[in-house]
Amino acid sequence: MTTANLLQQANLAFEAQNNQRGLQLLREYTAINGQDVEQLYRLAVIEEQIGLENNAAQAYLKCIALDENFIEAYLYAGYFFQQRGELEKALALYSLGQDRDARLTLLYQHESIAYPTRLRSHAAHLALCDHFTQLHSQSIKSNNNSDKIAAAIWPQTHNQGFNYPSKQQQPHLFYIPSLTAKGIHDASDFAWSKTLEAHFEDLSAEFSNLQALIKTHGVPYLAKGNYIEGFEALTGSKNWTALNLYKDGVANEKLLAKMPKTAKMLAQLPLYKMNDNPYEVFFSLLKPGQHITPHFGQSNHSLTVHLPIIVPKGGYLTVAGENIAWQVGKVIVFDDSFEHEAINPTDEDRVVLIFSIWHPELSATEQEDILASFHARAQWLENRHQYLSPASSA
Repeated sequence: MTTANLLQQANLAFEAQNNQRGLQLLREYTAINGQDVEQLYRLAVIEEQIGLENNAAQAYLKCIALDENFIEAYLYAGYFFQQRGELEKALALYSLGQDRDARLTLLYQHESIAYPTRLRSHAAHLALCDHFTQLHSQSIKSNNNSDKIAAAIWPQTHNQGFNYPSKQQQPHLFYIPSLTAKGIHDASDFAWSKTLEAHFEDLSAEFSNLQALIKTHGVPYLAKGNYIEGFEALTGSKNWTALNLYKDGVANEKLLAKMPKTAKMLAQLPLYKMNDNPYEVFFSLLKPGQHITPHFGQSNHSLTVHLPIIVPKGGYLTVAGENIAWQVGKVIVFDDSFEHEAINPTDEDRVVLIFSIWHPELSATEQEDILASFHARAQWLENRHQYLSPASSA
């Protein structure tokens, strides 16, 4: 019997409610045609329904190994392992599936979706929210456990309802409710800003000597494939270009070596760091006629700093509804968790040096607690892949 005939006979057996025969034929089919992910998934669901847990576990995980974008397999496998009492594995599967399609934990909100899928989606949502909320609390227990940081919220995975006090401030990654909420900060309140402005000519001269690099070595600030609604025109485009001195905590050593005065000045600033290096420092080029549309930043525990280098007349930044015109060599400090946008309506390029600093109300201990929370989450996310191997279910 050919594999096609095997599948046809299996379907006929199930239609005739000869389920034992249908299951036998489906097993034979998937054993021969192991790349047919849909039928393997079908087998996993049936094996689960009849209580053959080990068979179901192997089939679910094999589905995911064959097709890492098979979202239903993550959802159903996660729920299967959760019901089996293997919560860590369930959480890993839910989380990995959500990475591939954020709708995984939102399907329960839509009545048009089949009930079994909505049930599993809701379970995934609750499990992940509980897990990440507890992970945050546990990560700072061994430190000084600032009440301010203990009360911090990861908005996308918080396990209790909350509302932002202002519609103008909605950080979508990490939020500390007790920090003073102010869109624009007075640069003169920061002693380092005067030093930075005093050395502007040196920094500007170094950039001018290397200005061509921003076009030859710069990269789109929003990488291709990093889809964000409203930013389609800038995604994967050098209309908004970044020349990175530091990116995700990694130094661009070659570029820093060519800009020693800039590197020395950066070392004197209270830069926001996730490790020993600044998290992000870059020259941002916005081409003529470009508009970075209104959006919210990720968190309010750091502030964003602009040092304008090349500023054609007419360009401006808007934060919480207030327009700020860039001025060459004049520092701007703002909280990008507030809605903000940038517009270059001119026919010339705009270039600013951008970096982040810690929110001034955070003590060194509180900064450590925040980093502990971020590191705990990053470590868990890195380790979750171990649960993808079919062998892990044995």
